[in-house]
Amino acid sequence: MVKRRDMKSAHEDAVLRQFKAHLESHGSRLNMLDRPEPPEAICELNDKRTWIEITDAFFNRDHAIGLTSFASDDMDHVPDDRRLVIDPDAMFSSVLHAVIEAKYDKASMQKVAEAEGPGILLVGIFTPFVTAEAVAHDEADSVAILIASKAVPVFGTIYAYEGTGQRNFHVMYQREA
Repeated sequence: MVKRRDMKSAHEDAVLRQFKAHLESHGSRLNMLDRPEPPEAICELNDKRTWIEITDAFFNRDHAIGLTSFASDDMDHVPDDRRLVIDPDAMFSSVLHAVIEAKYDKASMQKVAEAEGPGILLVGIFTPFVTAEAVAHDEADSVAILIASKAVPVFGTIYAYEGTGQRNFHVMYQREA
């Protein structure tokens, strides 16, 4: 367990390590060059300079508080239970689109993309109702439509990954060359 103020950094470090291992298991090489914040990392992927940003898509605010308070050793756990959920797929789809769009619209992300070119976005999938693999598959078309409406090509690739447990990474969006 970690202190709440250290949780973001510990989470990002773990995701970057696991993403590197994922890429290497598929024959790619990822070399971290810098951790400027933003973005989370400037790196070389197969000898090509790129950058990585990490964001999380929680099912909803109560779920986010429940997970983060449980993992924090300096705050009381606030359970996320005893509520009725109707149409969880639509609820989560809306959250997913909102977090991706927020990254595209963020001035600091646009500035990094202008300086470095389109980067890689890793989206943590935090919902008990669906896997990252299913999200990457089911949301690919709607995410591509969302991205097509944006003037600045901030990300060239977007991965969905399991927010808890074994982190598997799945391409949700790949910009055409």
